[in-house]
Amino acid sequence: MTRPAVLIVEDEAIIAEDLQQTLVECGCDATATATSAEEAIMRVTEHFPDVVIMDVRIRGRRDGIETACLLRDRFQLPVVFLSAHFDDETIARANQAQPYGYLRKPIHAIELRGAIELAIRGHALERRQIERERWFSTTLHAVSEAIVTVDLAGTITFLNTAAERLTGSTGSQAIGRPVGDVVRLVDEHRVGVASPLVQALAGARAVTLADVNLVNLATGASCAVSNHIVPVGEDGRTIGAVMVVRDVSAQKSLQKQLELADRLAALGTMAAGVAHEVNNPLTAVLANAACIELDLVELRSELEIAAVRLPSIVDRIDHVALSIEDIGASATRIGKIVADLKAFIRPSVGSAVRADVARALHWAIRATANEVRLRASVVTALARMPAIAGDEARLGQVLVNVLVNAAQAIEPGRADLNEIRISTRVEAGERVVIEIVDTGPGMPEHVRAQIFQPFFTTKAVGVGTGLGLSISHGIVAAMGGLLEIDSLVGKGTTVRIVLRAAPPEADVPVVAVASRPYRLRGRILVIDDEPLVLRAIQRSLSAHELVCVENGADALALLERGEQFDVILTDLAMPGMTGMDFFERVAKRSHDQAETVVFVTGGALTATSEDFLQATTNQCIEKPFTSGMLRALINQRLESHPH
Repeated sequence: MTRPAVLIVEDEAIIAEDLQQTLVECGCDATATATSAEEAIMRVTEHFPDVVIMDVRIRGRRDGIETACLLRDRFQLPVVFLSAHFDDETIARANQAQPYGYLRKPIHAIELRGAIELAIRGHALERRQIERERWFSTTLHAVSEAIVTVDLAGTITFLNTAAERLTGSTGSQAIGRPVGDVVRLVDEHRVGVASPLVQALAGARAVTLADVNLVNLATGASCAVSNHIVPVGEDGRTIGAVMVVRDVSAQKSLQKQLELADRLAALGTMAAGVAHEVNNPLTAVLANAACIELDLVELRSELEIAAVRLPSIVDRIDHVALSIEDIGASATRIGKIVADLKAFIRPSVGSAVRADVARALHWAIRATANEVRLRASVVTALARMPAIAGDEARLGQVLVNVLVNAAQAIEPGRADLNEIRISTRVEAGERVVIEIVDTGPGMPEHVRAQIFQPFFTTKAVGVGTGLGLSISHGIVAAMGGLLEIDSLVGKGTTVRIVLRAAPPEADVPVVAVASRPYRLRGRILVIDDEPLVLRAIQRSLSAHELVCVENGADALALLERGEQFDVILTDLAMPGMTGMDFFERVAKRSHDQAETVVFVTGGALTATSEDFLQATTNQCIEKPFTSGMLRALINQRLESHPH
């Protein structure tokens, strides 16, 4: 076994020499001695002793007690005090050095050996304990969850680095304070929530508190956390508790995103269904209104030709004509609303290269008109702009988000005193700039700095998700543009969107097409499961020979009997046999007859039907359509595909 090295600090040479002799007899290495604090420090750095025998009274500026404190703090050495007399005052001072023993002169060998062994063993145990505590503390500081320990009174005894970061309080600030002052829990309205610590300590059982927020004392911000408290016991009694606080903000954000995505998916399905259900009767309204309007014109002409002098009847015809015109205009407006809804939920395919800024702006203004009209008037100053490189539907989504934010920043009821000004300009011929300026209250700098963060919102719960501007920023960035926001409290907010102009389109040579004989009458097969739509088409195409059926099976039966048609109009979405199924059956039977098929859609397009329409070269007309649109399509088909 290694002989323990002992440093003797004694200013009496005879006593020091006697101690050396005794230590050697006890099996110790006692070659180093010192007579003052300065010399003791020097000897320690030279010999690295295991223990120090320190006289309480030594000569020099520092006495033995001060020197022992210095050796303990600087070198972590165990000290055994030596003195001829220990009074209460001396012992009280000596205890500050945390000695491992006291020896009274004259010293006996057995006492000296025992004191040396106890000091070395005690110090070794203490060092191992310190190392274990340091390892434990280092481990806890490395844990990503916030860990706070408290005593039985709920006073903080430890918190790790994650807890310091989450609570905004350092260890020196927190230790010794009530846990409620540092771990400040609130609900979503920032109302204080009682800590489950009392419940955990009283019941001596683990308690978990979810759906709660923790306030950061340094920043004042709060984040969603899960709080788990476990009592700590010793010898069958509770002595405190460990609180594990986990930041679940990211998890909550992901949950919100999934919920939002689910709602949007449901909304998309609903919107597509609504579009289909609305477009069918809307087609009938538009087509019938156009037919009635044409009939009234013809009736008025016939009255004039017949020279019938019935002013009251003519006036009534004119009055009915105005009503029909209003019906047509209203139905067209409904059709635009449905088309806008479809475009927002499912952006059109094929617009990702070039986008018309003016068209996107007008769409966004229409889409947000109901939100804006009670809060502000919209003023536009739109310059002539080139197309931009990007998706028009996604640009429209950005503009809707910005306009809705501008409107919601203004209190309703003072529309005459507030404005939302929309202007555009072209810079350097390569950049299109859209500016939307509102006269709202503006934003302080700390709000503006967070405006693009996902789920950050200043709106009331249920009014906004905090995703609009974040998504918009991503869309504009993906287009290679910039989305900037300037705002001053009391002065309003300016949103600036800078986009790249699309490269000019290559000139396409115009090829002269020889005129063909114009066919005034064709044989047309119409397939639609909506009787209202069938009747409207019959009235609109009364100049042609029409055959109308309500399903694809009846239509196939006609073709199998050998009947031929110049044009086949088929609804795409029908129960039983869809328009796609019908087309495939016809294409297998006759390529020429398949070329005559024109698809009619009501808006409820599935991914399969969208892919089908993208792949086919056949024409497609969307509901709602007017009689004029339908007649023009049929005439064009008859002219370009003579049989």
